[in-house]
Amino acid sequence: MVLFFFSHAGGSAKSYVSFKRFLPKDLTVIPMELSGRFTRMSEPLLDNVADCIADLIEKHSEEISGEYALFGHSMGTVLVTEFIRQTKAKGLPQPCHIFLSGKNPPDEEVHCFENVETASDEEIVSFFTANSLSAAAPVPQQDNALKKILDRILCTDVRMAERYKASPDDVKFGCDITVIYGTEDPLMQNVDMNSWSRFTDGKCSLYPFSGDHFYFQQHKEEVCNIIKEKLHI
Repeated sequence: MVLFFFSHAGGSAKSYVSFKRFLPKDLTVIPMELSGRFTRMSEPLLDNVADCIADLIEKHSEEISGEYALFGHSMGTVLVTEFIRQTKAKGLPQPCHIFLSGKNPPDEEVHCFENVETASDEEIVSFFTANSLSAAAPVPQQDNALKKILDRILCTDVRMAERYKASPDDVKFGCDITVIYGTEDPLMQNVDMNSWSRFTDGKCSLYPFSGDHFYFQQHKEEVCNIIKEKLHI
């Protein structure tokens, strides 16, 4: 079985490689790196969710042909939703389970910015820094070139995630889902995470953890135990 990880805004696919140590060796873990980010920095920086997912489906078509599950954190839940929409439209195999972490459903008006189109790059970066919404290691102060690259990736990701909309009428997950979040996450304070249940005809299990937006950093083993339980591995 394959488990695909979809990253948060401004995050690298490598952010999720560390999950491997708590998961069985016969489970193939594939972190999904978007075009133009980190290990794919030499490729075009795609700036909308649909294009990012079309690219990933083409890149990972072989792995999608077998049994697989999806895990998306924050922006990753948006990517997962679009992944289901496109793979269903193409008649491709569907996942056996979906894990959705740290974000409200994409049909709810819960956003970081009142209007992301008018928010400046500086405002976006400042908001994420002030609210501890970035899991990236601090950039050395003198490395301005690297900081500009990382800020550009973050702002691109935030804008495309904030723009994305999909309702249960547009996308229906054809499997059970597991919803996980941090109880102290500033983005989740006015969100009923159980509302993800509207996106599936299967079961929706809810798991709150202590912690902020990146709650899983201190609960990685427990989250992986949930993954193993749900995937029966």
